[in-house]
Amino acid sequence: MPRDYSPLRALAADALTVHLKSTTVTELLDELDLLRAGGRPAKVARNDYPADFEVVWEVYPARPGASKKAAHKAWAARITIGATPAEMLAGAQAYAHYVKAMKIEPQFIKQAATFFGPGEHYAADWTPPVNQPKPAGGNWWATDATILAKGAELGLSPRSGEYMSQFKARIELALDPGLKQAAASPTFTTIMPTLAAPHQSERRAPKPEGIGSLKDLVRRDLPPARAA
Repeated sequence: MPRDYSPLRALAADALTVHLKSTTVTELLDELDLLRAGGRPAKVARNDYPADFEVVWEVYPARPGASKKAAHKAWAARITIGATPAEMLAGAQAYAHYVKAMKIEPQFIKQAATFFGPGEHYAADWTPPVNQPKPAGGNWWATDATILAKGAELGLSPRSGEYMSQFKARIELALDPGLKQAAASPTFTTIMPTLAAPHQSERRAPKPEGIGSLKDLVRRDLPPARAA
């Protein structure tokens, strides 16, 4: 069964440049080699995907390790329950624009199988924030989306293999460079012990009045010592 090139022709008619996935280029080159060799294009060792899905697959932003077969299975399941190819194509185009506007790195792009899965992410609003406004209350750290938006505002984007919590920490340092200096130069406070005043009962009792005169009186009443 020859490949249906009409979706690619439609994309080429709408734009001067058409971005193709490497798998698509490989398939086209294989068929071209067979034609040049004088043979008939053999059936490609893959599933024969519908033309509507081929268009969506080309539009959807590339993610490392993405499974075309799994994406088609999810896409076909949505068609079965009433979704239309047109709305899923529109969702893929909107998400591709969102990924580009937010400068999302490939490893953070949703898997196509998830995008077209039961969660119906293709039906979500993927309109990028205008001028990257701050979220209500200034809580830019509230969600992954607001963190990415704040990073884009500061010219930052997640690094390869970086967790969202690590990206959030880099944003905090960018907002307040003093945090880094404070972490590098801890302040030590010396606490001097405070000596408590002696308890009232521990104070030395005053010398009773008249004690000296009493001793004098005793000495006066004693008989004089006999001479030896």
